[in-house]
Amino acid sequence: MNAIEAVRKIADAVSGGEVVEIETAHVSGVSYLTVGEYGAKFIESLAESGARVRVFTTSNPMGIDLTSILETDEQFARGQRRILDSFIKLGISPLSTCAPYELMLVRSGTVHAWAESNAITYINTFRDAWSDKNPGPLALLAALAGVVPKTEMYTLEGRRPTAYVATRLQADALMAGLFGAYVGEALGSGIPYISGLTLADEESRREFAASLSTYSSIISAVIEAVTPNWRRYFSLADFRDKLTVEEKDLRKYIKDTSEPDVVYLGCPHLDADTLAKIASIILERGPARKPLLISTSPGVYGLMRELIERLRQYNVYVFAGSCLVVSPHTRKYKVIATDSMKSIYYIPRLHGVQVVPCRTLECINYAYS
Repeated sequence: MNAIEAVRKIADAVSGGEVVEIETAHVSGVSYLTVGEYGAKFIESLAESGARVRVFTTSNPMGIDLTSILETDEQFARGQRRILDSFIKLGISPLSTCAPYELMLVRSGTVHAWAESNAITYINTFRDAWSDKNPGPLALLAALAGVVPKTEMYTLEGRRPTAYVATRLQADALMAGLFGAYVGEALGSGIPYISGLTLADEESRREFAASLSTYSSIISAVIEAVTPNWRRYFSLADFRDKLTVEEKDLRKYIKDTSEPDVVYLGCPHLDADTLAKIASIILERGPARKPLLISTSPGVYGLMRELIERLRQYNVYVFAGSCLVVSPHTRKYKVIATDSMKSIYYIPRLHGVQVVPCRTLECINYAYS
């Protein structure tokens, strides 16, 4: 059975046999930590069959980084390299990132088969591009076939808002993450229409999308005056739930914990502007006492290589193509300070490591304490 036959079989079960053509695909389940040997062999078998992707396809962060900052054992590294080599044979971009939307112009109304929930939520919410949350293997098959099952998220009817969320919140990265987590846990599913939310910058947009999709099954939101075509979605809305969120409601996520031994920023991967702002703070303050780890995409890393190499002299280590969520390197630490609610959710569960939530500047202060 080839890829298009497999996708059509799946479509028979989930979308009445209907499929829709896609412009791009993004594959998850990339780290050897999460897919293991069976996953690696499945990907190798596809590559060895001579299959090639039909659309531009990117992939999630790996368990090893492209810059040799993260330490892993040789067996794990070999398994990860096999997956990467197979992806390259399949024609998948080697620029492993959880923020593929920064690599391409994802236009409103275009159709995609993505598997990374935070990236899906980002393009659905901030680009009004269309993607469902496709399982990693299905996204890979869709990339090879050029089509994906036409589930509800690929229809206008399936994208109508189902809950009205009112707030008066001006959110930096951490607050955006806290807000996304709160809304996600309160609603659980559906599509929220959000009024009164101001997101400070690109990092806050990424953190909102990541936390909303981490703490729920929600993969799309309509933010008033932000989401393209938000008025159209408001006119189509079928509000079954209403929620009011105040800043005091978000405090439940802030808990006292142990002093961190490392600081981590960049989940989702940092964009170039945010990395430059953090670098200017570090260069002004001098070398940090504790290591500060920052993950970014290979594209941003290549763009800012000279600055990144200079930051190493300040005990700041920027790495590309991976993150602490999917790398076993994380287990060498006891307590990690981070501004990422996604990291706060996954790191204790996957690695048994404590996490401390903090605003970006507070996290940087931890590195100097």
